Amino acid sequence: MARFLSRAGTNIDDLERQLARVGSNENDTGDEANVASTSKATEETSLLVASDHTLQYVHGRMHGDAPGSHKSKHKGADVAIPSVRKLGTWDGVFLPVMLSIWGILVYVRMGYFLSQVGIVGTAASFVCGYLTTTMTTLSISAISTNGTVKGGGPYYMLSRSLGPEFGGSIGLMFYAGTLLSAVLNTVAFTEPLLSNFGQKQGDVSHVFPEGTNWHILYSSILFTLCTVICMTGAQMFARASTFLSTFIIASTGMILLSFATRQPFVDEEKSVYYTGWSMDTFRENLWPDLQPIAQGRPSETIGSVLGVLFPACIGIMAGASMSSSLRKPSKSIPKGTLWAVLLTFILYMTMVLCLGATTRRITLRENFNVLQEINILPIVVPVGAIITSVTSTLSGVLSSASVLQAIAKDDLFAFLRPLKQRPGNDGMTRAVLTTYVLGQMAFFVGDTNAVAPFTTMFNLIMFAFVNLACLVLKLAASVNFRPTFHYFKAWTACLGALGCFAIMCVVDVVSALMSTAVVAVLFLYVHYTCAPKAWGDVTQSLIYHQCRKYMLRLDLRKDHVKFWRPQILLLVHNPRSSLRLIRFCNALKKGGLYVIGHVIKGDFHEMLPEFRAQEAAWLRLVDELHVKAFVNLTIASSDDQGARSIAFGAGLGGMRPNIVVLGFLNNGPESLASDGPQLPTDRIRLNEAINAPSYVRIIEDVMAMGKAVGVAYGFSELDLGPEMHGYSSAVQLPLGHTKPKTKQYIDLWPIQIGTSTVATSSRHDAYLTNFDSYVMVLQLGTVLHLVPYWSKRFVLRVMCFVEHQGDVAEESRRVAKLLRDLRVDAELHVHYLQGAGLQTYDDAADGRAELVQDTMPSNAVPVGIVQSPRRAAQASTGGFSMRVNLPMPMRYETRRIDSQAATRSSSSSDSSDTESDSSTDVTRQATPLETVQRGWRRKSAQRTMNKMHLDGHLFSTPNMASPRRRSDGSMVLSNFYARTFGSLRATPDASAGLGNLAKAKGKRSRRDLQSMSDADQAEAREVSTVSVPQLGQQRLEFNDMKVTTQNSILNELMRRHSRDGTRLIFTTLQAPEPGTSEDGERAAAYLGDIDVLASGLPPVFLVHATSLTVTTSL
Repeated sequence: MARFLSRAGTNIDDLERQLARVGSNENDTGDEANVASTSKATEETSLLVASDHTLQYVHGRMHGDAPGSHKSKHKGADVAIPSVRKLGTWDGVFLPVMLSIWGILVYVRMGYFLSQVGIVGTAASFVCGYLTTTMTTLSISAISTNGTVKGGGPYYMLSRSLGPEFGGSIGLMFYAGTLLSAVLNTVAFTEPLLSNFGQKQGDVSHVFPEGTNWHILYSSILFTLCTVICMTGAQMFARASTFLSTFIIASTGMILLSFATRQPFVDEEKSVYYTGWSMDTFRENLWPDLQPIAQGRPSETIGSVLGVLFPACIGIMAGASMSSSLRKPSKSIPKGTLWAVLLTFILYMTMVLCLGATTRRITLRENFNVLQEINILPIVVPVGAIITSVTSTLSGVLSSASVLQAIAKDDLFAFLRPLKQRPGNDGMTRAVLTTYVLGQMAFFVGDTNAVAPFTTMFNLIMFAFVNLACLVLKLAASVNFRPTFHYFKAWTACLGALGCFAIMCVVDVVSALMSTAVVAVLFLYVHYTCAPKAWGDVTQSLIYHQCRKYMLRLDLRKDHVKFWRPQILLLVHNPRSSLRLIRFCNALKKGGLYVIGHVIKGDFHEMLPEFRAQEAAWLRLVDELHVKAFVNLTIASSDDQGARSIAFGAGLGGMRPNIVVLGFLNNGPESLASDGPQLPTDRIRLNEAINAPSYVRIIEDVMAMGKAVGVAYGFSELDLGPEMHGYSSAVQLPLGHTKPKTKQYIDLWPIQIGTSTVATSSRHDAYLTNFDSYVMVLQLGTVLHLVPYWSKRFVLRVMCFVEHQGDVAEESRRVAKLLRDLRVDAELHVHYLQGAGLQTYDDAADGRAELVQDTMPSNAVPVGIVQSPRRAAQASTGGFSMRVNLPMPMRYETRRIDSQAATRSSSSSDSSDTESDSSTDVTRQATPLETVQRGWRRKSAQRTMNKMHLDGHLFSTPNMASPRRRSDGSMVLSNFYARTFGSLRATPDASAGLGNLAKAKGKRSRRDLQSMSDADQAEAREVSTVSVPQLGQQRLEFNDMKVTTQNSILNELMRRHSRDGTRLIFTTLQAPEPGTSEDGERAAAYLGDIDVLASGLPPVFLVHATSLTVTTSL
């Protein structure tokens, strides 16, 4: 037995490493080389703030170079510690985020904002922008504090926390936003360059030509230089990054200092009117005044201004991009990012107020270089702007390329696979070159005002889905989502997502819709094409939460027939031979529950490893077949016990199977080997073939549970095309799916089931007419025909039959009305038996050849034999027999006789054989069964012979209810006869005691009487006085025939009318008599009857229902 330990000790370190590996795939093994491709996703100017050796370390990881390390002793465990210095909150998060937000737009577009929307509009725009970025920061902080953050930047963090769908779609948006940020900085670089060194407007020198094409050329040259540096000289640039970043800080400080110290002045040549601190200037610039920024262009709008302004608020991902270089990422990322957001917001608002209160609107509108003009040291501003542009472009190229390589390495998008062919420098080189090509194409969009809205849109859509994904994670109530950052709430994520979508709509509704559609398409692409990842998926948590909530509301007690739908449990033995049946049931379910069940026979503990292996194989098979089914396996000692367990346990709450489907029993050898494509289940262990008693016992058990039973006969020949559901090419079968030239049919043969019953203690006998299966056949055929594949290729036909040709018109009228009431759109064909040239029927009805011995139904006695009332009372409920369709509407047909009035004096005498009993008159109260039996015999005799002679005595009985009549007025004697008698086979003793009476022709010998008991002798004397027509004197009707004979007749009828053009048949399944599974011969005989009915036909789906499945009421 395992022992407890007093302390964990250093084993905690092993636990930490084990927990870090749980739920990760092969790319997340903790190896530094494996995370190299994702650890380099930096944003904006994040490279500018670290020390030289730190940036060398980051750059080395970007190119797959593992940093040096040394080992320190740690109580028995060697822990590898990197030789580089890890960054803290200040230098690792705060400075990168602050410098990323404080970008080029501060220098080149602050005057544009104030001139168009005024102080109020600019301040409101910054408030809105910062509100969304702050809410997004809270979401990022929650994700980063919900576990150990490894290297990989925002994409890695989001994909591993939210799943591949969100990670892939947001990752590409993050890549596009980061790339466009680099393009924006490159395009904006040309403005301070030409304003100081342009041939026309240069303040310092007149060197560079001006014009649109020259702008594109300068941007392209800068972008090319930055790309070359990223590929070859990033390490040298990283060493100087800290020094260069000081110019950005100095220029910002010099701008703020100029507002406080610069005296008012006017420069009309450059349209500069600096008034200093003035209330009049403040009021002039307070409200919006939207005007065109150039002649011939339309006036600006709030949306266009906001689209240019919002990129000044982004950059919050820079701290998350440095996660691999941080000492405590979970603590530093939220703290440093929030402080940087707060500080930059204060700086922006200060800049808005200072510039709006000191500079007139005409200057702000006509001179975008106003900050340089009013600065006490003008050269600092363009130097800071140019350095910001260069460093931000370099950082943007590196960041976007690293994100692209990380996405390609995760194999989420097939079109990115060439970027991950070779790891290391070659892989990074390809990603950088791809980014370079896309960036060059973006320069043709236009100037800063043209590129900025695209940057805004892609960053907003990224922020929106980050908030949305975190909202889903919160609402899903996952127990493992426990971020230590406590300021994140569901409402903050919701507010951030709504704010992002709102700003997108303000900027451009069409672009907002298109961007959202792009993300949705990327999400669906990853969902349906990407192989499963072991990262976890936030949508699964949400689906679980919603399913549990609605499953509780799906109350089984509120189930109504009006909303019935097929919920199928398919029991499969051999998956390869059942492929067509699996696909057929997938279509038949029509939005209902579909469970595939399989029994593994054997000992539980021995079969448990096999169970796990088979469960994985069955799930892969379901995925490859593209069927929407659950898999339910069980271990049992026998097939019937396993099937019973699955039938009881399948489903949950109100979603439980109501139809159990089995393939017809195949006693031949089965094998998983096949010439077709390999299936995931080809290596599973197959059970030995199920025997007939177990198979029938499954049917009996399912019926006892109150579920419908479906038996699929011949479905290995079912012709289905793979286009029915677009199955995987790996499992497409050669099914001959070419479009037929002639009509194809689905034939429904609803056949009414009759059950004769005898009440053991009641005062009446009854004959139960079962219409549940009749309606179920119509219902399932209609449901299948609703599926587009079947409705486009097949015509639905309802095939009924009657015995006499004179009943065809009446039956057609009644069934047509039923089909209209049930909304079944199908062709109706009514056939008849007598006189139709059916050899099997004619032989059976005339009593010719060997069929005479099999013409009696198993639940009735032959003509000339009256079953003992006492024996009948002891008989169990009778079995099932096919019946010719009865008149509608459906009903229970019963005959009730008043036992107090049904008394008579029963005497019988025989001059030669019964002299000893001739003097004895027996007067007693007739049982209901006796009364019905004798009443039928009198009516039957009157119809066929006028009067029956009973050895010189007339037969007389009390009056009773008349039997049912046909549409032409004639009595259905044999049908009524079948209702009134119990099963002869169900009472072997009665069969033995009365067997000789069938040959006596109304007379009994004393020797026969002496061989019976006293009670049987008394009953024999009573019965022996009755003389009846001989077998063959009266033509048998269909309802009187044995089940096997009925099935033979129906088989011939179906082969005649449902052979050519028919691809599938639905018909009624006869239920086995109770106890059939206990006797192997009876079970085999029952299955043989099914085989007689369905052999030689197209695939037949036989169904037996235990309840109605459709209603005509509203």
